[in-house]
Amino acid sequence: MADNQDRKSNSLLLGVLLGAAVVALGVLAYVYYERRHEPVVKIDVPGFSGEIRKDNGGVDIEVGKDKP
Repeated sequence: MADNQDRKSNSLLLGVLLGAAVVALGVLAYVYYERRHEPVVKIDVPGFSGEIRKDNGGVDIEVGKDKP
């Protein structure tokens, strides 16, 4: 009977550790994604605004007109 209880506590501990590892990997992936997509240059001139970003595939430019 005690052997069965040890198995339950071991599987619970393993589940908690596995869950913590998955959450940690998710947080690291989010931080990496946000860091890779930071704007390199912000455009802020009267009438226009935007940003230029560098990705693995090239350069992404977003420019828009300011609404009056």
